[in-house]
Amino acid sequence: MNRTLTISDYRQVDTSKLSDITVVYCRLSQDDGLDGDSNSIINQKKILLDVVAREKLPNPVLFVDDGFSGTNFDRPAISEALRLVENRQVSNFIVKDLSRLGRSYIKVGQLTEITFPSFDVRFIALNDGVDSNKPNETNSIFLPIKSLMDEMYAADTSKKIRAVVQSKARAGERVTVNPPYGYLKDPSNPKNWIIDPVTSEVVKRIFQEAKSGKSLSEISKGLESDKVFKPDRHRIEIGLKPISASSNVESLPYFWTRETLSAILGREEYLGHTVNLRTRTKSYKDKCKVDNPKEDWLIFKNTHEAIIDQETFDIVQKMRSHKRSNQRYKNRAGHENLFAGLIFCGTCGRKHYFCPQEKNGLNHDHYKCSGYRKPIDGCENPHYIQKSSLIDIVSGKLRQTIQEAHFDQEAFLKKLEQQSQAQFNKDNKRQRQQLQKDEHRSKEIDNIIQKLYEDNLLGKISDERFVKLSRSYEEEQHQLQTSISGLTEKIAKEQEDSLNISKFIARISKYTELPELTVEIVNELIDKIVIHKPTGTKRNRIIQVDIYYNFIGKLNNEKSEPNELAR
Repeated sequence: MNRTLTISDYRQVDTSKLSDITVVYCRLSQDDGLDGDSNSIINQKKILLDVVAREKLPNPVLFVDDGFSGTNFDRPAISEALRLVENRQVSNFIVKDLSRLGRSYIKVGQLTEITFPSFDVRFIALNDGVDSNKPNETNSIFLPIKSLMDEMYAADTSKKIRAVVQSKARAGERVTVNPPYGYLKDPSNPKNWIIDPVTSEVVKRIFQEAKSGKSLSEISKGLESDKVFKPDRHRIEIGLKPISASSNVESLPYFWTRETLSAILGREEYLGHTVNLRTRTKSYKDKCKVDNPKEDWLIFKNTHEAIIDQETFDIVQKMRSHKRSNQRYKNRAGHENLFAGLIFCGTCGRKHYFCPQEKNGLNHDHYKCSGYRKPIDGCENPHYIQKSSLIDIVSGKLRQTIQEAHFDQEAFLKKLEQQSQAQFNKDNKRQRQQLQKDEHRSKEIDNIIQKLYEDNLLGKISDERFVKLSRSYEEEQHQLQTSISGLTEKIAKEQEDSLNISKFIARISKYTELPELTVEIVNELIDKIVIHKPTGTKRNRIIQVDIYYNFIGKLNNEKSEPNELAR
């Protein structure tokens, strides 16, 4: 009789009604797959069932963890098996060898030396000759040594795999197992990603709604209302395994968490780029992933088709960096933080914070300098500005700019070019002069250090004097190199900025008129808004407001006189 065909999986058995269970435990990880068929689940099951039949062990139940590392004891099958052990429902626990149980000598030792004996469980590790019903001195010595060797093997394997992954990552090869939501593996070449026509539209929707000012909670509720499958549930729908081990994949198929949405909105892969080394594991024992610093990421551009354009992505990232709501007035109509993160104090440079307020049914939302009344280094400027007044001011200035751009685009473009060039020439000349000066001084120091070295060899200066002088000059040179690097970057950025006029023209050309300010329009066109110190008091109180546009800064054509709307 072929017992392999008759033994039941633990998920198919009502174990609550069973006692005297024989746990037949099998495990296979991706690393073990390198050993060939000897460690396959089918082979393990066949070998162990032969033992069950030979020893006449009662009530065999199969427990399989396929694709789990031996260093990880948070496996579903072994967790359930150990639960039954602690419930005193298990009499026998058999594995092919100790490494199938796990590759942690501490955890394996705890199970074999404490847990199993405490609950009168017979433990058999077939290939290692371990049978707790047949103890011998050799086994008692050998068991911890074998467990330690298994753990050393796991550590060595992990080190080799990590080296291979690092090498592939630096070569630009994708090291992620699964493509991000919105993409699928190319059937003709699994290393390539192709756009999923269904989920890519969901990704576009999420970005567009974030761009329009919707919170993560609002986006989540909309997706749930429209019965859009969350990523793991969609994977099941198309015949793939879910990535997470969440238990609510089936019970809550449309529930999108804030974490899931936030992760999607931050992925540069949607721009068509490959991003390697975004995360790492803490150790070979702890497979929990932690984020690497962004400067450690390896980004390879234009490796696949993009879903999101750079402009939309940049605007969304800018908006995500700003706090947009106050819990007391969250999601209340009329109390939206329209200018979140964009308003700055003209006196101290700090951000203004949003103060939603309602008195006697009237809206008194306003913005106030975050530096005011700080006990240390506080802002001397007690200014604030009503949100309604700021909306009127910004709307007026935007309409003025839109009208000018559409009335005579050629003249407007020429004005922007002249303004940009004037600022560029001013800054660029000063920075290039400083760069030239620093480079000249750095070369001088090279010559000085060379001369000091020669004088030291000839005995003109002592070793002590040489070390002291050379160290001083090397420190100066290091500072110069830092300055040279910074200036070079600034000059390159200013050259790039001078080309950004076309980007601004493209954005403002979308609008022929401005019926009403929205979060999307504000963030698309405006970089920051500067609120200056008010003049006058009470009815004569006036505040000057300056708008700095994305890519081009403050327009010279804007009126600089105070605007009475800010009273």
